[in-house]
Amino acid sequence: MSGPAEDVDIDDVRARCPVFRVLVIGRANAGKTTILQKVCNVDEDTQPVVFDEKGRKVSLAQRGRHDISHQVMYPGSRFVFHDSRGIESGADDEIKTIRNFLRERASKVSLAEQLHAIW
Repeated sequence: MSGPAEDVDIDDVRARCPVFRVLVIGRANAGKTTILQKVCNVDEDTQPVVFDEKGRKVSLAQRGRHDISHQVMYPGSRFVFHDSRGIESGADDEIKTIRNFLRERASKVSLAEQLHAIW
């Protein structure tokens, strides 16, 4: 008896979705960047490449704004990260931003544009 996983053609999935898109949520200075570096197997000196929502490269100086729509990628990795600002108690504006982001990503037709995980 074969299960659903046995029927999946991984090459077909990678062709349709070459990246794994993750929303990273956590308090400010909680070590989110360190975790991302470990997951992507890069050292702490490796700088991510950041793109805005239109796919334009964003300078690292602008990255500190933590725009949830920006795509953060490390060289050689198939992960695309979206970094929320630090979630602090009572941060109603940030919760609204996250909800809107989730709705937008859920409405995407392309599997590669949808959100795949929340950490």
